[in-house]
Amino acid sequence: MPAYLKYTVGKADETLNVGQILRRRFDMSASVLKEMKQKNGILLNDNPCRSVDKVNNSDIILADVSEDFCNNNKISPFNTPIDVIYEDEFILVVNKPGGMETHPCNSNRESTLANAVMYFWLQKGEYHNCHIVNRLDKNTSGICIIAKNPFAHSVIAGQARNGDFKKFYVALIHGKPDLDKGEINLPIGRSDDSIIKREVRSDGQLAKTMYEVVSHDKNYSLVKILLKTGRTHQIRVHFSAIGHPLVGDWLYGNGDNEGHLIKRQALHAKTVEFLHPATKEKLVFDTEIPEEIKKLLSSD
Repeated sequence: MPAYLKYTVGKADETLNVGQILRRRFDMSASVLKEMKQKNGILLNDNPCRSVDKVNNSDIILADVSEDFCNNNKISPFNTPIDVIYEDEFILVVNKPGGMETHPCNSNRESTLANAVMYFWLQKGEYHNCHIVNRLDKNTSGICIIAKNPFAHSVIAGQARNGDFKKFYVALIHGKPDLDKGEINLPIGRSDDSIIKREVRSDGQLAKTMYEVVSHDKNYSLVKILLKTGRTHQIRVHFSAIGHPLVGDWLYGNGDNEGHLIKRQALHAKTVEFLHPATKEKLVFDTEIPEEIKKLLSSD
């Protein structure tokens, strides 16, 4: 499935060249533009052109941002169903189950979400490298955005840096915070005695978590969370630090003794908002809270 950017030049663009238009109108990175030039992927009025070529009013620029399939990470296809929320020639949006690795790692190179996505594409006769925009922990469920080419990945990653890419989570935590709505602003860094564990520490990186209590009972609270920064394990570290660890969290809570409640931390990436990399249309994707989380709130 090829991916094209099409733009009709207006009077306001007549002082620009082709490359400047692609950079300004589509937020194209210098590296992606360079790659397109190398493969002669830019047409001006159906003719190959250079990025420095000048344009005139009503000219049509067509840029092929499709990526040559190379599978440098050697991701093998894995035959298992995936929950596809949306797909077009630029992105794939899936609802990842808890318990599935997002991307191949040393301990699992065969049965991750990326492996399943490769199989899904191959069954349709499509060949794309798998550019996962927002990686979720193995035991976190929810929305994953996968770019089909470096252009889409670069644009969405840029939105994550400037705040246009918004990630809303829900979590089930122990107890109830004193405030029904608030911000946790505590710096996070790697623990000295672990390569995995993070902790709140004065020399850590800035980390901000916005939360709102949606519902609660005598044991737990369901909270809606907006990440303002994206530190490793940020939600889990922050709620543990304020005395309300996530249910089922073995690393920052009492999850080792809560297997009868849930087999993972009760965290779900519920909603994602961002601008489509090509059309700039605002996209909002939402998922249901998994039953394994919802059922705990009403339990005695």
